[in-house]
Amino acid sequence: MLLGRFKYGAGMAIYTLVTLLIVIVINIISFRHYQVYDMTGEGLRTLAPQTVKILESLKEPITIYAFVRPRRNVEVKEILERYSRRSEMLSHTILDPDKQPGLAKKYNVEEYGTFVVETKSGRRESGKKFEEEEITNAIYKATTSGQKKVYVLTGHDERSLAQTKPVGWSGAKAALESAMYDVAELNWFDTGQIPDDADLLIIPGPRVDMRDAEIKRLAEYLEAGRKLLITLDPVDLPNLEKLLLKYGLRLNDDMILDPLSQRLGFEPLVATVASYPDHPVVRDFTTVTFFPVARSVTLEKTNEKKAELLPIAKTDVQSWGETDLKSIDSGAPVFSKSDDHPGPLTVAASAQWETNPEGAVRKIGEKPEKARMIVVGDSDFASNSTLNFTGNRDLFLNMAGWLLEEENRIFIRPKTRGFHPVLFTDFQLGVIFWVVVVAIPMIVVVAGVIVRIRRRKS
Repeated sequence: MLLGRFKYGAGMAIYTLVTLLIVIVINIISFRHYQVYDMTGEGLRTLAPQTVKILESLKEPITIYAFVRPRRNVEVKEILERYSRRSEMLSHTILDPDKQPGLAKKYNVEEYGTFVVETKSGRRESGKKFEEEEITNAIYKATTSGQKKVYVLTGHDERSLAQTKPVGWSGAKAALESAMYDVAELNWFDTGQIPDDADLLIIPGPRVDMRDAEIKRLAEYLEAGRKLLITLDPVDLPNLEKLLLKYGLRLNDDMILDPLSQRLGFEPLVATVASYPDHPVVRDFTTVTFFPVARSVTLEKTNEKKAELLPIAKTDVQSWGETDLKSIDSGAPVFSKSDDHPGPLTVAASAQWETNPEGAVRKIGEKPEKARMIVVGDSDFASNSTLNFTGNRDLFLNMAGWLLEEENRIFIRPKTRGFHPVLFTDFQLGVIFWVVVVAIPMIVVVAGVIVRIRRRKS
């Protein structure tokens, strides 16, 4: 009897011990190897593809030092751990500048809420916002040598970088600077040329056409293999349009009308783009973008410069390019099969072509240089009033990244809570109306009548 109890007790002890060991091993494994799932609808706690790409490309260890008040430790730790989980090359340390003033002085930290990115080779970049975009940009800047120079042309009544009103481009300038580009205005009437350090030239919605000498200067710039982003509103600019046509980009004399915009509460003159072609600028891009008062672009595949043309943004099939602009002013535009341009319409496109700068000699097997240009039939998409609408800012920065051949930057930026419209077709809206407004109330009424009749009979 006693022997049986002893065996039973020993068996239970061994069983308990084995179970405990299994639990301990599982906890050790889960502590070292675990997966975090983001359950937010917008993926707010998931690193953007741009960030992941940069972390995967790290070639030397980096450390992020966060100088914060103790009450923010949990919040900041959660943010920085997203980075540490994605790359073994990155580590982070959270510090209290009051308790460790020596380190705060070493990294020139003068206030709470500052972080410093330091590479193994000693390069440093700092920031003051614990937001993904600022942290990622600091990492990129610390691990990348050189800063791209972006010039924005003035002198032809273009959109102004200094203008803070809705039509201005001060927000576009801030977006480029937040992506670590060096941005400056260029008035070539003063300089007489496009500076040699220009990595990208942007011409934002000129309303005055260029003269022959300016067209020649711009053509020489493009033929030298340099990069151009030009946005052209529905304004008559024959000299500029003639130059772009040589590269196969025909700017149509129309205005895009889009019924899809009306269902979203906008005027039909706001062109809406909800799906995108296979282009590096918009690959995996699923966010809606808006182009107020835009003109369409036709791609002439056979062109003088033998440029390779690709659409970047196209409107819905229901849209059309209205050529009778007076009908828009009168508020009664009607689609004409014979005169108007049927949708879908290209509102932004790229051109890429081989260049042969004067005096340049290519070695055997050496690939030719290629010039790049993007043309957008609208300047408002990057204006202060529209830039922060859903995907407009991402699209604008992706265009700059592709033109500058910085593939790491052509990804969706960190997500924020904002305006994300749900798009319904006319059929879907009809189904919702008949089910919600008609069918369900009728079922309730009929059920009530039946219950009432049965109660009276009983």
